[in-house]
Amino acid sequence: MLNITISEYGYIGCDNVSTQGNKFIGVRDLTPDIFKELYDYWLEDKQTQKVFTFENKQCLKATSYVGIIQTKNLSIEILPKIYKKDMEDKYRHIFIEMLKPLLNINEIQVNKADLSIIKNKNIYEIFISMFIEYLNKLIHKGLKSQYISKEDNQYFLKGKLKFNDHIKQNYIHKERFYVEFDEYLQDTTENRLLKSTIQLLIKKTTNYDNKKALRQQLFIFDNVSLSTNYDADISKINIYRGMEYYKNPLEFAKVFLKHNSFSSLRGNNNVFAILFPMEKVFENYIEFVLNNSKVILQIDNILINGGKNEYLISNDDCQMARLQPDYLLKMQNKQQDIITDAKWKLLETKEIDNKDCSTINISSGDIYQVFSYLHYYKANNTAYIFVPNNQVIKPTTLTYNRSENKKLKIIPIDLEELIENNHKFTIDFMSSDI
Repeated sequence: MLNITISEYGYIGCDNVSTQGNKFIGVRDLTPDIFKELYDYWLEDKQTQKVFTFENKQCLKATSYVGIIQTKNLSIEILPKIYKKDMEDKYRHIFIEMLKPLLNINEIQVNKADLSIIKNKNIYEIFISMFIEYLNKLIHKGLKSQYISKEDNQYFLKGKLKFNDHIKQNYIHKERFYVEFDEYLQDTTENRLLKSTIQLLIKKTTNYDNKKALRQQLFIFDNVSLSTNYDADISKINIYRGMEYYKNPLEFAKVFLKHNSFSSLRGNNNVFAILFPMEKVFENYIEFVLNNSKVILQIDNILINGGKNEYLISNDDCQMARLQPDYLLKMQNKQQDIITDAKWKLLETKEIDNKDCSTINISSGDIYQVFSYLHYYKANNTAYIFVPNNQVIKPTTLTYNRSENKKLKIIPIDLEELIENNHKFTIDFMSSDI
């Protein structure tokens, strides 16, 4: 299988056009046969066409989805657009750490000292390694058993005699009893899903260490049957008291078995895809960081999307233009609320000739949006927009013309620094002098 890595908005094709100097990382030297596998996946329906846009019949362009796509002979890893060539492990680590709050899998911390999980592995293999780590912890604590109701024709009376079935089954065999009884077994719904995940991943992984570990774990589940209906079994999951350590492995089982990556981009049975919209990943991660930083920022509560349905205009009784600031920060000590937004955009500055100033390529829509929030909410006159740090733009304050008391501060977020600081802001950006 051919393994390639590109970034968001990178080109992928077989037209052999040079990618030198491109802003985003792509690959355009695939063979026509291998590219056709990807092109056929893209053509399937409107959902799969969200992953790439059409450039020409020999080239597609990635959109804002990050993750993995596997066709029969091709594995494409799409990394965030901040990714720089030959630094795959660093940006995989950043992406996985950003993704963990969204998947609610925060127990394992992948740090620089633990390179075994991320070293030379694509996103999919990292997911498998993390699943293996969770499952090892589960196995160490022990597989849970429970009483499971069974029916069988036995040579001795056990449990409750099923009289009608007994008459039908044993009209001739008088020495047998058709009975219903309970047995204390490991063959539970949760264990069946985990075993099915192990078996699936053994077929999918191309990493020797992952495959070896999964085969060892499969042996532990020898007395467990496979799930025959993923949807039905997932709906029956019951993590009761004492079973909390099952939660994280089962979260991964849902991702692998149902391609549950907050997208409907699986494609046909010959294509495996786990993809995440980076805008949602970034917004969710910033929410996670803000919650972790409540003490240093003096935040009392965080209202997501403004906390309730607020609309800018109305037509009689019909409300229109809903106001949804990503995070409305309710501050301590009766301070004014703070409006904040997260934008997964790489902003840049442009120097203006003959003037000692520069412009920023922030969209007019984002500026109007924040301006409407500042006028509608009884909040601080300064709003904040978080963007990923691309080493180009610095913290910047913008002032709205004819409304000089209304300001917009752009805060570039150093994701690597946040992760190393346990997902917390190190300074109070709202009181810093920008």
